[in-house]
Amino acid sequence: MIINTFLKYSLIFFLGIVFPFNSLSSQETKVATKNFFISWQKANGDQYEIPVENNLKVKILKQRVNRALMQILLKTSVKSKDFETFDPSKITLLTDFDYQVAKVDFTILDNSNGEEKHTYYFSFDTDGNVFKQLYN
Repeated sequence: MIINTFLKYSLIFFLGIVFPFNSLSSQETKVATKNFFISWQKANGDQYEIPVENNLKVKILKQRVNRALMQILLKTSVKSKDFETFDPSKITLLTDFDYQVAKVDFTILDNSNGEEKHTYYFSFDTDGNVFKQLYN
């Protein structure tokens, strides 16, 4: 009887320790791949599947890259001063000396309804924090 109770509690204790670690290891940490798409939706309902070309020299978790890209897209749309016609076409991730850089290519409509192509650069770190716009 005592052995049976001991085995029962040992099994419960063992499962209590192993199960949480097993579930953590089953949640794969996905690193951003060479090419992927990011889904983005503007406040007016416009939805985009934006291609991202990853040329970073460091590996960053895809979740952190996505967080940085969401901030960058928001900042880019605000800085473009034309939220309604802002249309992102491609994002390229590059490594500079001390930080990562996102190159955002987008278009907006000019006064004669012609497309104006623009490129903005933003610096970010491996934790997904966006710092500032570069070069423009």
